[in-house]
Amino acid sequence: MTTFNLIIEKTINLKNNIFSFKYKYDGVQGIYKLFFGIFYNDYGSKYKSKFHFLNETSNNFYFLNKTKEKTEFFNLFCKVQRTYHILNRLVYLYKYKKANIVVDTDLQLNPIKINEPNIICIYHINNKYLFKIEDLLNLIYTSLTNSYMFFCEPNTIKNPYNNIAFGKSILYYINYFIKNNTNIRFIKYKHLQIFFKFQECNFNMTRFIDVNESILREYSIQNYINNSTKQILKKEILLLIKNFNIKNKKKIEIAEDFPDDELIKIFKPYLHLKLLSNYSLINKTKIESRKKLNTKLIEFQSFNPNFGRKIFKLKTIIKNGKNRKIISHCEFNMKYKNFNTYSIDKFMENHLVYKYNGYGDIENDEDIPELELNFITQVIISNPININNNNNNNNNQEFDDSEESQVNESNEEQESDEEQESDEENYNENDSIS
Repeated sequence: MTTFNLIIEKTINLKNNIFSFKYKYDGVQGIYKLFFGIFYNDYGSKYKSKFHFLNETSNNFYFLNKTKEKTEFFNLFCKVQRTYHILNRLVYLYKYKKANIVVDTDLQLNPIKINEPNIICIYHINNKYLFKIEDLLNLIYTSLTNSYMFFCEPNTIKNPYNNIAFGKSILYYINYFIKNNTNIRFIKYKHLQIFFKFQECNFNMTRFIDVNESILREYSIQNYINNSTKQILKKEILLLIKNFNIKNKKKIEIAEDFPDDELIKIFKPYLHLKLLSNYSLINKTKIESRKKLNTKLIEFQSFNPNFGRKIFKLKTIIKNGKNRKIISHCEFNMKYKNFNTYSIDKFMENHLVYKYNGYGDIENDEDIPELELNFITQVIISNPININNNNNNNNNQEFDDSEESQVNESNEEQESDEEQESDEENYNENDSIS
């Protein structure tokens, strides 16, 4: 028998059976005793939970158009539920008081105390654990943003000391502690954002992924850049530069032994744009990242075309009485343009109006959204243009025009000859008369 059923037996007084000859009215209607008695003797065969029982019973035909009786039934259920929660709270406080603190250091093994700011004490599996709230949020962020090949695969949020999942009540307690007892100045915004979005979904993992998949994809890309090894990042950056050199005449050429740390430090922002343009779930972000990446790389190359190349420094020595120049040491050309450049133009006004960047500024066909390309293709196919026929018609028209002009010129010449002959005849006749 469960605690809830025991409370029902005592509160509703089920021993006072309405079908017994010794039944006496004790303030609870017989029909309510019947309903609660069915749940008391159900043992999970009909009702999955107490709330299933509440829903099924409140929709029973008996309560149809009986608001007063339905309210009385709800009040009885709430009385049982209130008693159940009071007992649960009492047992929890007793266990919490008797439990020992088994972990009193943060995740960096620094000693912490329960009354210090931003220190949360979690009672879990009969033991107390102390956490810095920023460490706990970082743990939650890492679990929720876990991904494979940029696809979301969140992990269950677990206690790192016993590898057992936190209950939902603990997650709600963490949410309460953050909102009421936490100084958030030293907590990263992205950790708070992910946790609060999880809380907005009532800590439902499936709903959280469905609603926030695009945001989680952005964080998985950022985590990939921050957490990948140097070898992986270097390989990705060199592939990025190689693709740029294929498409552009002016190339970025970097020596093979260029320092890896400097290469990764300089090209990390460009790699981030590349990954966004390939894997972001937001079409606008993909297009803008692709365009911005191309522009930034062209500016980078134009600023210092010799970036990444070796520079051999010479020094003069005297050998056999002659001055000779030998290689002193080798350096790399590391002069480059900063990725982020800030403009103060209209800084005091840019919070007033949104500046829309449409597709009209896109130069390459590959930057045009797929729907627009399909539309253009359909227009061309549905309205074919026969260029050869047009050229032939134009040539024929030009030929006809030239023939007409030649005929007109010949006719004019004939007319002028005839007029000249008539003038000569008239002149001869006049001479003979004279």
